[in-house]
Amino acid sequence: MGISFRYYEEKDFLKLEELVFASYAWGNPTWGFSRHEFSLGLHVAWGNVVDNWRHTVGIWEEAGKVVSAVISEGAWNGEAFFLFDSIERQSDRELLERMFHHAETHMSCIPKNYPNKTRFLHLLISPEYDLVKKMAQERGYSLSEDVERSLILPFTGDKFDVVLTEGYTIADGNKTPDFFMSNTHMFSFNYTLPIAETIESGFYNLRKMPGYKPELDLCVLDEEGKPVGIAIIWYDEKMPYCELEPLGVVWWERRKGIARALIYEAANRVMRISPKCRGMLGGDQQFYWDLSFKVETIHETWDWSRKF
Repeated sequence: MGISFRYYEEKDFLKLEELVFASYAWGNPTWGFSRHEFSLGLHVAWGNVVDNWRHTVGIWEEAGKVVSAVISEGAWNGEAFFLFDSIERQSDRELLERMFHHAETHMSCIPKNYPNKTRFLHLLISPEYDLVKKMAQERGYSLSEDVERSLILPFTGDKFDVVLTEGYTIADGNKTPDFFMSNTHMFSFNYTLPIAETIESGFYNLRKMPGYKPELDLCVLDEEGKPVGIAIIWYDEKMPYCELEPLGVVWWERRKGIARALIYEAANRVMRISPKCRGMLGGDQQFYWDLSFKVETIHETWDWSRKF
């Protein structure tokens, strides 16, 4: 029996998550645990990701077992990611050709108003996927200047010092309502209508994801009990490190040490839960560099386009 194709179904979420967990064995995946859960949880409120996945995500099976997939965040931004059940699976040239074709036909996007009738695709490739990269070159993809760097804060086992302004406190998902997270996210990333009307349902959905842990869903409250900072950590014992997504501080409370306190509190909680966790994956802004996050992996972006 060969490898057969089908479209994504709701029952596949955890099956694909197993591919995600497997990928930590050979590197730092571009499509990691936090991206998988965050995309389905929060992007439902932004881009109807469930229906997007049903129409676009491709899955390949062998003897009833999922062996590879092409997936996106579901935000119609022209990005695609490859998932495999093993590092050796990328050596199946026929399978790779089918995956590339699916990404190009189902996940490429069109610029607004069709200025030049050209579809575009951005394929993010982990450094371990050398054969994927080789085929991208063969198919006419070009290496983009845009890269996605994985920055990790190493855990040494020593507890981080959590410092907050007097009167400010940290609460977790066992105590905070969904709209505390959505309000803080909105005022941190400076968006309003229409997303502001749906983002609360997004955080509600996020808190229902199978990998969500309320004790790792942190919120800083000011003297009046208003939420002014948020951080959610994603971690499973199958991972070598935990992942931060999202982190936000409202615009009027910046540069007061709130984000630092959230990261340090989250790190302490993860180390208490799992001493074997070796660090925290964060963002790629100067703030993370200042907190001693270190570059561990650089993921390349390969661009494709075609007139239609």
